[in-house]
Amino acid sequence: MNNERNSRNMATDVKLPELGEGVTEGELVKWLVKPGDAVKADQAIAEVLTDKATVEVPSPVAGVVKDLKFKSGDVVKVGATMITLDGAGAAKPAAAQPAAAAPAPAASTPAPAAGGGKAQDVKLPELGEGVTEGELVKWLVKPGDSVKADQAIAEVLTDKATVEVPTPVAGVVKELKFKSGDVVKVGSTMIILEGAGGAAAPKAAPAAAAAPAPAAAPATKAAAPVATASSDIFPPVADSKVLATPATRRLAREMGVDINSLTGTGLAGRVTREDVMSSGGGAAPAAAKAAPAAASMTIPKPAYQGPAGAAEERVPMIGIRKKIAENMQRSKHVIPHFTIMDEAKVDAMVALRESLKEHAEKNGTKITYLPIIMKALIATIREFPMFNASIDDAAGEIVYKKYFNLGFAADTPNGLVVPVIKNADQKSILEISKEILDLSKRARDGKLKPDEMKGATITVTNIGSIGGTYATPVINHPEVAILGMYKIDEKVVLKNGQVSAIKVMNYTMTADHRLIDGAVAARFLAAFIGRIENPGKLLVELI
Repeated sequence: MNNERNSRNMATDVKLPELGEGVTEGELVKWLVKPGDAVKADQAIAEVLTDKATVEVPSPVAGVVKDLKFKSGDVVKVGATMITLDGAGAAKPAAAQPAAAAPAPAASTPAPAAGGGKAQDVKLPELGEGVTEGELVKWLVKPGDSVKADQAIAEVLTDKATVEVPTPVAGVVKELKFKSGDVVKVGSTMIILEGAGGAAAPKAAPAAAAAPAPAAAPATKAAAPVATASSDIFPPVADSKVLATPATRRLAREMGVDINSLTGTGLAGRVTREDVMSSGGGAAPAAAKAAPAAASMTIPKPAYQGPAGAAEERVPMIGIRKKIAENMQRSKHVIPHFTIMDEAKVDAMVALRESLKEHAEKNGTKITYLPIIMKALIATIREFPMFNASIDDAAGEIVYKKYFNLGFAADTPNGLVVPVIKNADQKSILEISKEILDLSKRARDGKLKPDEMKGATITVTNIGSIGGTYATPVINHPEVAILGMYKIDEKVVLKNGQVSAIKVMNYTMTADHRLIDGAVAARFLAAFIGRIENPGKLLVELI
C-alpha cells in the first residue's frame, strides 16, 4: 500500500516550456516517446513547431511515461501539460521531503557560517534555444565576495546579446573558473561557492516556525536550482523573487504589475506573459494588447467535400506546411497587395559574376546573382526608405528601420522557409555569398535556428532558379514589400538597324498599398533596375 501511495505521489506533469520571447503556443509535430518508455532528465520527448522552426522539448526530470496529453497537429499552449511521468525524480523528493517535513533535523544542523560548510558549483545555465556556449564578457564578483541567491555574477555574450548570469544560491565566492574572453559551454562550472545555501536555510526555518503563511516564497526560490529544462531561455535577474523572462518582466513594468506578487504557472513556477496579462494590473501598452489580438486573428476554415465515390486521400495538414498556410493567409488578410513588373538587361551583371567566380573559389565559396541583387536592393532602399519599414496598426505608426536584414526564400523538402542575412549592408558580396550557401544548406537539412528566420526587413524570392517568367509573391508580414527575381533569357532586339541578342531578367516588386503607392513602386523598380544594368555604378556606391 505504501509503495502504491509513493508511486502516485511521484507522478509529475511535464509542461510545454517557454519557446521564445512572445511565443505563447506551438504545434506538436511528433512525439519522440510513447507510454511505457523510460526517459532521462533532459531527454527530448517531442518536436514542436513555432515560427517555422521545429524545436525539441526536453523532460526536466527522469521517469516513465504514463500518458501523452496531445496528438500530432494539436496546438499546445505554453505551460500546458504534455505528458505525465510516473516515478519522476524519485531521488530528489526523498532528499527534500525530510528537510521540509521534519524540523528537528534542521534545528540540529546549525546554519553554516559564511565561507564554511558545503561547496557548490554554479554552472552556466541554458541561454536560449540551440545556444550551446557563450563568451564571458566580465565578472561581476571576485573571490571572497558574499553573494545572494539570484545575484548576477557575470555577463555572458551570446548571439550578439549580453545577458547577466545569476547564482541560484547564496554563499561566498571561492574560485572563478574562467577569465574574460573565454568561451564557456552551457553546463560548465563558472564559480565555486563556499557555504552555499547557508543564507537561505536559516531564513526558511524561522519563517516556518513563526509564520507558516509566507513559507511559499522560500519554497519557490528553492525550486529554482532544480529546473534544468529548456524553459530557462533567459536567467532571472538580480534582486528578483520569481523566475521570468526579460520580456515578461518588461511587460509587467509597463502594466504596473508587481511581478514578485504573482504565482507563476510556467515550468518550475516561472511567471509567464499570460500570468501578467491576467493579473488585472494597470492599462496594458498598445503593443501588449495588440499581440494577443494578432495571434488570435480568425482565419476562415471552409470545409471541403468531394464527389461521392471519388478516389481521394486525406492527410493531416500539420508542421511547416500548416504554418506557411496560416502565415500567408494572415498576410493576405492584413495587407492590400499589388505587384509591378519590369525587365532588366543583365549582360553586364552576368559578366561581373563571371569575373568574380575565380576569386570566390579561391576564398572557398561560390558567387550567385543573389548577393549582387541584394546589394542593389539595399542601395535602392536608401533612396526609398518606406520599402524597409513596417506598419504598427495598433499604435497607428510607420516604423522605419535603420538596419538591413534581408530574407531570402529557400525551397526545402519540408516547405518554404525564409532565412535572414542580418545587417547585410555591413557585409561584402563574398561574405553574403558564404552566408547564403550556409543558411540554404541548413534550411534543406532542417537545421536552422529560430533566430535565423526572424527579423527580416524585406525579402527576396528567387523563382528564376527553378523557372518562370513572372509571379506575384505574397509579402511576409510585417514587412511591406517583397522582390521577385526570375530566370535569365536571351532576347532578340533591333538597334540602329542591327539585330542582336541580349540577356534579360524579369523582376517584380510586390508592395503594401497602405504605405506604398503605385508610382513610388514604379520609381523604386526603375532605380533598382538601373543598378542591375550598370553594376559599375553599384560598386561605386558600395565604396
